[in-house]
Amino acid sequence: MRASVTSEELFDMLYVADTEDVVDEIIKKHPEIFADANWHPLGGNANNYGVIENQQSSPIAALIEKITNSIDATLLKKCKELGLDPKSKDAPQSMDEAMTKFYGTSYKSWNQPAARNLQSEEIQILADGPKMNSSLTIYDNGEGQHPDDLEKTFLSLLTGNKKEIMFVQGTYNMGGSGAI
Repeated sequence: MRASVTSEELFDMLYVADTEDVVDEIIKKHPEIFADANWHPLGGNANNYGVIENQQSSPIAALIEKITNSIDATLLKKCKELGLDPKSKDAPQSMDEAMTKFYGTSYKSWNQPAARNLQSEEIQILADGPKMNSSLTIYDNGEGQHPDDLEKTFLSLLTGNKKEIMFVQGTYNMGGSGAI
């Protein structure tokens, strides 16, 4: 059966959905897309549910994980822009070294408006929806992910895809699932 909307149209609808109720309505309106047969367990393992459920007990911790992922993504982008393999010995070996190499010492100068403005363009948190039922969007100007890599990155757990990168905080592919 042909879907009633394109992937792009579905993305746009979900992207602008400002509450969980709106997302539920989209799901109900398009049962052919959201049929169980069209979905697979995260990481290809139905037992990952327990890992996900135990990832975060607090919404604040889940939010911090998403921001941490954004910081990692922006640092990885800066590293690649310099032509460095993030896993190599030539790449920074700590977060402080990465910050200094990619942003200079001005990254510590939060009292300087120009430096603060530049940093605020890299990661943003946007709130939308009703006051007591807001949705948050975390935007970063990081490395991005190629669609072919989604199963190895966003859709995986416990694979340690950043374990060999010394200047990032996320290492075990679990932080992103904290928002679930």
